[in-house]
Amino acid sequence: MKQESIQRFCCPGCKESGLRFQSNESDGECGQIETGNLLCLMCGKDYPVAGHIARFVEPENYAGSFGFQWNIHRETQLDSYSGLPISRNRVFEVTGWPEQMEGQKILEAGSGAGRFTEVLLSTGAEVYSFDYSDAVEANWKSNGHRSNLNLFQGDIFNIPFEDQSFDKVFCLGVIQHTPDPELAFSSLAAKVRPGG
Repeated sequence: MKQESIQRFCCPGCKESGLRFQSNESDGECGQIETGNLLCLMCGKDYPVAGHIARFVEPENYAGSFGFQWNIHRETQLDSYSGLPISRNRVFEVTGWPEQMEGQKILEAGSGAGRFTEVLLSTGAEVYSFDYSDAVEANWKSNGHRSNLNLFQGDIFNIPFEDQSFDKVFCLGVIQHTPDPELAFSSLAAKVRPGG
């Protein structure tokens, strides 16, 4: 996780901005933070940062089997591994988005092992990607070297950002796996800025 990303997060508990990082160590690679805690200055709740990834949910949750699957088979769907543009084609065919999006901020929900993260990062956009499961660890192994990736483990029903703060929101093949698809969709839609 990058230091500058911390300023964009809001506390999932009290919804206030103002999280402060308490460092355990930093590896210095691309300004990435390895471990520590994000502390909410308003309510006092803290959230661990482990393996470069802010964790806004409990480690054990209903999506555990997805994390297990993607940590074992993390490369299976990556275009960079298969040599085929399957994920790339799917992203641009279903969204109609341009292939160059420098200056845009994209929120990706349900990243899994990062098959679509890889494609979104290639556009030059600043990508904030999350999954409810620990599949984020597989995504980090695949895409963590990219400077435009901001990866966190979070809840689609309690996304740690202010409403209307992203140019684009991407979620493909995820909503049907949530306990309340309608609420999940509404939660994501709220994060899109007017005109986004």
